[in-house]
Amino acid sequence: MSQAAVAQEYGAEAIRVLSGLEGVRVRPAMYIGSTGPEGFHHLLWEVLDNAVDEALAGYCTEIRVTLNADGSATVEDNGRGIPVDIHPQEGVSALEVVMTRLHAGGKFEKAAYKVSGGLHGVGVSVVNALSEWLVAEVMREGWLYRQRYRRGIPEGPVERVAPANRTGTRVTFKPDPQIFGEQEFDYEVVRHRLRELAFLNPQVKFYLRDERTGAEEKFHFKGGIVEFVKYLNRKREPVHRKVIYISGEKDLVQVEVALQYHTGYTETLYAYVNNIHTREGGTHVVGFRTALTRALNRYLSSAEGLPKALRVKVEGEDVREGLCAVLSLRMPEPQFEGQTKMKLGNSDIKPLVESLVFEGLMRFFEENPAEARKIAARVVQAARAREAARKAREIARKKGEALELLTAGKLAECQEKDPEKRELFIVEGDSAGGSAKQARDRRFQAILPLRGKILNVEKARVDKVLSSEEIKQIVASLGAGIGPDFDPEKARFHRIIIMTDADVDGAHIRTLLLTFFYRQMTELIERGWLYIAQPPLFRVNEKGKDVYLKDEAALDAYLFERALKGVRMRLAGEEFSGERTREVLEILAALERALSELRRRGFPPEAVLILLAEGFTRADHFDDEGRVTELAERFRKRGYAVGRIKPSEERPQAFEFEVTSKKEGYLSYTVGPAIPIRREFREVRRHYERIEPFLGKEVELLIGEEKLHFVDLLSGLSEILSRVREAGRKGLFIQRYKGLGEMNPQQLWETTMDPERRILLRVEVQDAAEADELFTTLMGDKVEPRREFIQTHALEYRELDV
Repeated sequence: MSQAAVAQEYGAEAIRVLSGLEGVRVRPAMYIGSTGPEGFHHLLWEVLDNAVDEALAGYCTEIRVTLNADGSATVEDNGRGIPVDIHPQEGVSALEVVMTRLHAGGKFEKAAYKVSGGLHGVGVSVVNALSEWLVAEVMREGWLYRQRYRRGIPEGPVERVAPANRTGTRVTFKPDPQIFGEQEFDYEVVRHRLRELAFLNPQVKFYLRDERTGAEEKFHFKGGIVEFVKYLNRKREPVHRKVIYISGEKDLVQVEVALQYHTGYTETLYAYVNNIHTREGGTHVVGFRTALTRALNRYLSSAEGLPKALRVKVEGEDVREGLCAVLSLRMPEPQFEGQTKMKLGNSDIKPLVESLVFEGLMRFFEENPAEARKIAARVVQAARAREAARKAREIARKKGEALELLTAGKLAECQEKDPEKRELFIVEGDSAGGSAKQARDRRFQAILPLRGKILNVEKARVDKVLSSEEIKQIVASLGAGIGPDFDPEKARFHRIIIMTDADVDGAHIRTLLLTFFYRQMTELIERGWLYIAQPPLFRVNEKGKDVYLKDEAALDAYLFERALKGVRMRLAGEEFSGERTREVLEILAALERALSELRRRGFPPEAVLILLAEGFTRADHFDDEGRVTELAERFRKRGYAVGRIKPSEERPQAFEFEVTSKKEGYLSYTVGPAIPIRREFREVRRHYERIEPFLGKEVELLIGEEKLHFVDLLSGLSEILSRVREAGRKGLFIQRYKGLGEMNPQQLWETTMDPERRILLRVEVQDAAEADELFTTLMGDKVEPRREFIQTHALEYRELDV
């Protein structure tokens, strides 16, 4: 095309102006980060933060979050209510301005909100733009006002609906499937966020209700962040019993700190500014750490009666070992670095926090000499190990600089020099490593094979960590340091892929590696650079041609497609088309898999189907003792041994009973409100409802000349599927992979390493407190929490290599 033609095509008419909230819908990721689960839940956080800001302003004491059955969510507070009078500049209701204009809100004027999490006035208007529909209801001045919106556009003016005897705001919205697809709110994710907010705001009661399952909870922690620290440390061994609590206010900045040392080696620090978790720290964290180091050095040098052995100068690294702390600030006009609000930038906050924390710590040490001495001994112990650790890191750093010497025969380097384009596969064992080296694209894929299992870093200091040859190889290969010295800017790879076998040993190695990266290179995970390879589970060979299938669902779909050439299905005499038969078979297979998942968690399929047939599909269905008694009788008639009906531990107003199943090898479990709220139960229920119209109708399965009769689809579930799968398997060789070593290099490339065809799982930390607890439970020193975890989850595993 000539330059003249190009110039003609690109004129003023090619410039598009996006008005109002249209830009948000065109580029949603600019405002909420992504359209995946994190962005989806971010909509709820934006509405929730507005309610919490009312609490910070001192006008709200209760916040209720409801996950509705239609996929929408409701957030209600008892604050002042958004103003509804006409805005002087805009000429419409202030409510409409807040809901439909970007950069509009009460956070710009100090008179309305002295302290708030929202700064830019884009929150709730972005939620409105990205919702299929939204209803805003305001109670103030004795009336309930309402306005409805569709994809950010008002459907009419603000209406005065009915008298109201209280104040507050209620926002109900449904995220738009056009933008987010068929996602739904995750009860656990919402639960974790409300629990966190309840710790930070002890004056507020938070209520969560899930209308899909009937689950409901209340979160209210009068002890605030002191209870938060106890919660975080509940599966660790504390060094001192009393949690140190410091609070103070200066220049309108309120500072709260709670901390407690434990016997582990990792630091757990959660820092918040106006309820926003500043994951990347900032000036408040620097001030806190400086105060902690200064106070402990002052105590160690000047405390009376302290043994000479404890009079040691300590550094920041020493005082952070085994520390669990929560730092919470409330301040006007915080300056965050970027819209993500991950780091606080206000320079005046460092000396302010340092001064308040230092004074508070010195006061605590003076008033609690026994506790202070325990902390001093803990910190000095860390200081003594510091020199050895530093030497080990220095060795690793030097070896990292001479990478070619260290990794000779280990790391198979790639040709690409740009870290963003380079990939490092960490592979289990030399045999898989050999296949991977042959399979890779050496232009941008490097291979690091590991011999055996790496050290469990949860139980070791850095000096011991770096004595492990396998860990030294990983650190040197990445070239970015370790622990406090880790610098992601120096990382030589921006995609690190853990590739282990699909057996118990492989899972253990993967857990050890995840523990290492989470504890020593957390930023690697936060930047989204760590992945887990997903090799296929099956290889199907048909007439010399290989097909790779990722899981059992994919294998079923493949077998059903082949079987349908000779299989037909009739329901109450009516014959299904091939497409309808396939659809029914896939629903049955999905139901079978979901029932198997529940079986692994201790609930036999027959019992789950009894609950569904009797209509016990929600937690609140167990609130009626008469109905629960009838349910228990139904179990008894089916041959179960049934215990007495008693109040539920999960839900105080509900009832439950123990049953023992002879058919399931005398397995005992509780039938009560805890079952319907499980994600796996909801999955079973979803598939059950799809086949419910077919229940009670006779089914006829025709396989070639053979006819099979069943009372209905459910009674014949297992046999129908097994016969159809058998028909689909004819003429096939099916291999189930267990280890990567079973694949030749070509197969490994095609299935697991080729960027065009492979599937990778990105490792993310959605709930840091939960992740921290899980690693402590599984990999820490205390045996009891680990035993409890294994006993609770033992039934979830499909197969064990014993």
